[in-house]
Amino acid sequence: MDKTVSVTGHSLYEYQVVIDIPAALRKRIETDRQQITENYGIVQPPAGRPHISLVRFMAVKKMENKITLQLQQVAMAAKPFTVVLRDYDGYPMHAVFIQIDNQQKVLDLIKNLKSARRLMKAGGDEPHFLLDPQMVLAGRLKNDTYIRIMKEYQHKKFAADFVADAFLLLRRNDDEKRYEVVKRFEFAFVPEKKPQGVLF
Repeated sequence: MDKTVSVTGHSLYEYQVVIDIPAALRKRIETDRQQITENYGIVQPPAGRPHISLVRFMAVKKMENKITLQLQQVAMAAKPFTVVLRDYDGYPMHAVFIQIDNQQKVLDLIKNLKSARRLMKAGGDEPHFLLDPQMVLAGRLKNDTYIRIMKEYQHKKFAADFVADAFLLLRRNDDEKRYEVVKRFEFAFVPEKKPQGVLF
C-alpha cells in the first residue's frame, strides 16, 4: 500500500512499536550486522537502529493522540523484564537473527498491545503484530547467501541480556527512510504492597 494514499484526505504514516536496545549492546549488534553485510556481499539499504519490533501499522496523524493514550495504558500496566539474547538462527532462505531465548515475555507484551488494535487499523489495514519477535541481523536474503551465512552462524555463539523497561512509538512518512521517535513509554507497574502483620 502506498503510504501517501490518504484516508478521508489525511496522509497515512507508517508506525512501529519497538523495544529499544541499550547503547553498548546496540554497538555489538551493529558490528554483527556490518560483518555479515561485508563478508557476504549483501547489498541492502542501511539498516535502522537495532531494536525488537513488536507491531507495525499505518495510521493518519490525527489518530496519534488516541493511539498514544492507549499505549500509555499498556505501559502503565507493564512490568520491566529481562530480555535474554542467545545464539543465532534464521528463517529459512530469508533472514538471519539473534534468538530471544525468553521470547514468551515479549509475546506477552505484544498480546497486551492488541488492546490498541482498533485504533491501529483506522488507516484501513490490519496492524502486523509480530508472532516470532527476534533481533534481525539481515533480511531479504537470496537463497544461496542465506545458506552460506547459516553454515557459519549456526555454530557461532552469542550471549547478552538487558532489562526492557519501556517501548517506543516510531513514525515515518513515505519521504523518510528512517523513523523518528514519537514517544517513549516507561513501564510503570508497581506491585501492591501487602500490609505487614502486626507483631505482638
